[in-house]
Order: sequence, then C-alpha cells, then structure tokens
Amino acid sequence: MVDKTQNWSRNWKSSTNPTKQRKYRENAPKHVKDKLISANIDKELREELGTRNITIRTGDQAKIMRGDYKGEEGIINKIDRENTVVYINKIETERQDGSKSQIPLKPSNLQLTALNVDELTRIEKYEVEDIETIQVDEEEVEEALEEDEEGEMMQRMQDSSEEQEQEQDEEEPDTEDEETNSKETDEKSGEEETETNYKEIVSGTIGDAKEKLEEMEEPDYQAALKAEKNQKNRKTLTNWLEKQTEEE
Repeated sequence: MVDKTQNWSRNWKSSTNPTKQRKYRENAPKHVKDKLISANIDKELREELGTRNITIRTGDQAKIMRGDYKGEEGIINKIDRENTVVYINKIETERQDGSKSQIPLKPSNLQLTALNVDELTRIEKYEVEDIETIQVDEEEVEEALEEDEEGEMMQRMQDSSEEQEQEQDEEEPDTEDEETNSKETDEKSGEEETETNYKEIVSGTIGDAKEKLEEMEEPDYQAALKAEKNQKNRKTLTNWLEKQTEEE
C-alpha cells in the first residue's frame, strides 16, 4: 500500500494552483486533515468566540451555503476524515434500489450555526461567557445520531441480504445452462469422433478408402472429403468424393 504522506511536505505554505491545493489536502497526514475539516461560523458565533472558523465535530449544526442543497440545515452526524467530507442528517439521495444514501459535503460549503460543546475543552481558549448562546439543541443531536445509527444498521442488513442472495445464486446451479452446455459438449464430442473416423478412413490408399466408404450404410462423403483435403488432398480421391457428394 502506497503511503501518500510521503508526497506531502510540511514546508509547503500555499499556492494559487488548485491542483497543488488538492494534492496537499489529499496527501496530508491525519493530524493535519483533522484541522482541514473546519468551516466558517455565523455572525453570532463569531461575536461569542472571536474567530471566523472552527474545526467541525459530530453534533454541530450546519447550514449549506453552496451547491444543490443551498439553504438546507441540519446536524452533522458523520465525518469522513480520510476524504475530508462530512454528512448532515436528512441530506440524502435515493438509490435505484430504493434505499437512501447520505450525500458527502465539503466543509468549505458549510457554515456552522451552533456547536456541540459536550466537551468544554473545545471552547476553553475562546473564553465564552454564555455557552447556551452557541450550544446546539441536545435533543436534535441525539435524534440525528440515532437516525444515523439506524440508517447504518439498515444499510448493513441490506448489504448482508444482497450478499446472501448472491451467494445462493452462485451455489444454485442453473439447470438450463447445464443442460445446454451438456448438449453442446455431446454434439461437439460427436463431431470430433466422426471427424477422427473419416481421417482414419482416408489415411490409407485410395482403393482402401473407397472400399471402406462403400461398405458403410450411410457414408458421409462430405466429411470424408473434408478429411482428405485437410490431410493428403489427393486429386483422384478428392474428385471421386466430390462426385459422390453431388450424387447424394
């Protein structure tokens, strides 16, 4: 497995090149990615905290500022630190099979409107006077996280069911396919046997070949002609076989 952090440099400061910016974020080690998962905060939070941005945590309340879901608001119930995206409850899309899947959102497209302050150490350095003014509603957080757990459980059950069905399909042989394959094998085997027999017949002298064919009840002169052309291709026997084929 390739270690992406080998392509990352702590000395890199900034660049106007979007490609370099993406490379920096993608190859960054985990402790740096933790800091990259941050968003700006609304006016009220700025006044209380004295900052414009803060690291996102599960349970924060966020508003989508850009994209197809602009204006939607909800609780962040999942953070994908590896891919630096977050998920908000009820911001989801419906799959073709009818199940629902949450949509990944970039932190830069969000604005935090309330914070999860279960751990007060998170805001110690900001010296907040009234925590309630920045705190997200605890009931909303619990509801959002419960929905996420239920959704993951349902998805795991569905994935497990699909895997079981797939295993059963692999275990149960397709009778029709087996019969078709068996029939094709038998036909191929019969054709190979016939071809081998006529190769033996025309392998001898011309006289012997004619005699053996005339002794057969229903000789296949076409097969004999094919065998002769593929082997010795003698003009006399070939002409005789072609004549016999025309008379059939």
